[in-house]
Amino acid sequence: MNNFVFPEELSFFVGSIRPFEIRDVGSDKWLDVHEMIIKLSQQAILEAAEHREEEVKEMLITQDKLKILIHEAFCVFLWKTKLLPHLLDIDPNPQATFLIYTVLYHEGAVITLLDMALYHSSGCEALKDTSLDLIDYCAQGVAQVIGLVSMGYHENGDNIDVDEAILTELERQKRDLIYKIGIRCISILCYMADNLNSLPISATRRMVVTHDIIWLMADLLQFRPWQRKTKKGLEKYVDEKWVVVRGEGVAKVVKHEAHAWFCLRQLLFNSNVMQSYELNEERRKHLGKCLGLLHESLLDQLPPLIDLKQHLCQLSMSGNDAATTASKKSNLVLEELPEIKENLIADTEKYGGFLGIAQLQEQIFLSKDKDHILSVAQRLNIAYNTDLLAELEEKVTATNEQLVDGSNMQSNTNAEHKCANCQGSAEKKCSQCKVIYYCSRKCQLDDWTGHKNNCLKMK
Repeated sequence: MNNFVFPEELSFFVGSIRPFEIRDVGSDKWLDVHEMIIKLSQQAILEAAEHREEEVKEMLITQDKLKILIHEAFCVFLWKTKLLPHLLDIDPNPQATFLIYTVLYHEGAVITLLDMALYHSSGCEALKDTSLDLIDYCAQGVAQVIGLVSMGYHENGDNIDVDEAILTELERQKRDLIYKIGIRCISILCYMADNLNSLPISATRRMVVTHDIIWLMADLLQFRPWQRKTKKGLEKYVDEKWVVVRGEGVAKVVKHEAHAWFCLRQLLFNSNVMQSYELNEERRKHLGKCLGLLHESLLDQLPPLIDLKQHLCQLSMSGNDAATTASKKSNLVLEELPEIKENLIADTEKYGGFLGIAQLQEQIFLSKDKDHILSVAQRLNIAYNTDLLAELEEKVTATNEQLVDGSNMQSNTNAEHKCANCQGSAEKKCSQCKVIYYCSRKCQLDDWTGHKNNCLKMK
């Protein structure tokens, strides 16, 4: 049985997760914990995909680590938005950007762990007061996805310039991670909406008054960020990969679309939520736009949405009784406020703010020492376990192709393939172009210099 984390390591890995301040990002101790979080996120995905007992999730909850994961997500978010621009002002052409990308990727791994843990009600209950911080983070993440799509992110999704400048490449990678994180935030908000009565009272107000998640989900359903049109045809985002859909696959609902609908439904049907929500005429009209999306095929796949459609019809026909809804007032006198983000920002002031910390971190992220760069690269390559990832990814890709196309992949699986580097027997495809085969990771790396230009063209 494949594992990214062995059972005897699991308790130690989870127990080692601790909160860092922004000044610590990229340090040796931070990288130690980063490696553990990466492996834990990979293990959590593996356990869910293979329907195993979810030991990572259970241990994160029992050791009360979800709060620390939220802290880490905000830490990297602030580093990315406030500190990274100062680093790039110091040196617009860094010798190596992989360590910067590692920090950005850390945020995605943390959100993956939260997504896996919060699928279960016990995970939501364990959040307690930090649920307010997570609502802030996820509302921001979903809004960023909508912003990306509205600015044409999907239109350029399959156009990669192999000769693009370092900063352009970094910006593209950053946008891709913002998208992936935002998509996971949809799921997290859905889980929290489903368990809202188990969260602090302030969480309800934070969702519908501070951030208006109901309006946000209606927006999301109209922008449909989980699908795009490319030269290959219509693609949908399935298992963190874009998959071309044909035939019946075009109408098939993907997980993130279902989560957006269920989040909207749970909030509208929660009486405690609606006591705090002013359902004025503008909001009625905005929700009414979702009616056209509730077509027969969608309702066949998601029957609980039938009563949502009826409810939205009633809202659109009920006329303007905003006077009654506007008079609703919450009896809440004291409201709890999120603290994680503000505390992280306050801590930076001790070191000269984000600019001061950027100057301290110059030697880490803008290092020109080739030996140091190589040693860090080798360390991270081992942590990411790319051989096992490639093997698992190929299995998932084959499964998706069968589901989408309905085709029999048996003949392709049994076919003999030769390694593009050594000409030996090969079973693993290049994860980018899915055309060229290699017998090992070493052969793929040896052949990359000659293959990379053709690889991106074939993709």
